[in-house]
Amino acid sequence: MKTKQKHTRLLILASGILLISILILLTVLPGAYTKTLPNTNNTRALIGIALAIVLRLSLLFGYVHIIRKIRNNTDVRGGTYILIGVLLLTLGLIDTDGAFAFLEHKDILYVSFLMLASIFCDLTAALLTFIAVAAKPASQQIQTAQDKKLLNGLLIGLGVIVLFFFAFPWGILLSLAFWIYLGITLKKNRSFFSPETEATIVEKLQKRIKGLLTVAVIALPVAIVGIVLHNVVSGKTGGEDSFYFYIGVIAEYIFVLASAGAMVTLLKGRQKQE
Repeated sequence: MKTKQKHTRLLILASGILLISILILLTVLPGAYTKTLPNTNNTRALIGIALAIVLRLSLLFGYVHIIRKIRNNTDVRGGTYILIGVLLLTLGLIDTDGAFAFLEHKDILYVSFLMLASIFCDLTAALLTFIAVAAKPASQQIQTAQDKKLLNGLLIGLGVIVLFFFAFPWGILLSLAFWIYLGITLKKNRSFFSPETEATIVEKLQKRIKGLLTVAVIALPVAIVGIVLHNVVSGKTGGEDSFYFYIGVIAEYIFVLASAGAMVTLLKGRQKQE
């Protein structure tokens, strides 16, 4: 009982700290929007911070869901905690770039300081979440299919958002890590999917992943070549080359979206069929 109470308190504390992080980001929105560009409003800063808030709200929902399940004596797998912790670390690291960028605006230094405070809260909440995994009591019940679907839905939603809006470099790195993981899994197990999945469904999903892999393998080199040629041409002409730049960016997003589609397919195939 004491272990369960300690475990729950850690999660409640982590969710409370994450809530503070969200409130801090809300306070920097007006200054970042109105005072970071001369004679105009910074729409990109508004969108970026708003997206950061939405992602954190999604993780806060994840905390609430876990705490409710624990109080209902339903076991939640440790992978759920690790997922939330890793996403918090990722969001915190991504926001460090913006926090240091705002240091250049001397009239609104408070924006940078508050963003750094928000990042500190994110990292603290992530650390508490990892500690909660270690303090997690022994499993009492098997996770239900509904829990798995909710977890997979959260993973898919957040993953696609991160991959799409942070395509470079995070989307590229996460996509490469996914394909490497998939290759290692296939080498060890010869199959990506749950043994309970019907053979016809497995064959269909495997064809889909192979097709997405083909798209990804073609798109990644095109993206690299496009960006390299853009830099070379721009360096020689002294201007900004747009043709190769757009080719590189479009190919980059195709690679990321193909990887995201393969992730969704993999998660779908690993669910037990009802």
